[in-house]
Amino acid sequence: MTALKQRQGFALNQYAKGLLKPFKGKGEVLRFRDELDEECRRMWQEAADFANQYNQTVVQAGLWLKAHNNSGGRVRAVQWRDKEQSKMGRRLLEAVLQDENVSHGMKRQLVEIETERAIFNAKVAAATRQVDRLNKLLKDLGEIESMV
Repeated sequence: MTALKQRQGFALNQYAKGLLKPFKGKGEVLRFRDELDEECRRMWQEAADFANQYNQTVVQAGLWLKAHNNSGGRVRAVQWRDKEQSKMGRRLLEAVLQDENVSHGMKRQLVEIETERAIFNAKVAAATRQVDRLNKLLKDLGEIESMV
């Protein structure tokens, strides 16, 4: 059995939604890029909503969640901050999880929030990197077409 035939039956294909399927032409690349770009615009607000949803909980542990755009990108990742907004990073969460004064129930909630935050940020990274790669592909195709 060829690798392509094996891949067609692979369970991941139903989730990849086009990422692993070949494009039939430039139009499909454009359409897919535009769909991902629209998803990125939606995730911009989703990042703020995510932070707002959990800040009433995490502030009790001396933490804060903030939608943070660190490189002028098209989507903001959600980052851990201290209450004073002077420090940032997962190490802040790790310090709270090791603090004996924080209840076990609060630590459990923080772990669940961190899991959701990490998954959201992975989704952000996958979408933005794919849009960047598709933009590069479209530029390369345009350069090749202009040579004819």
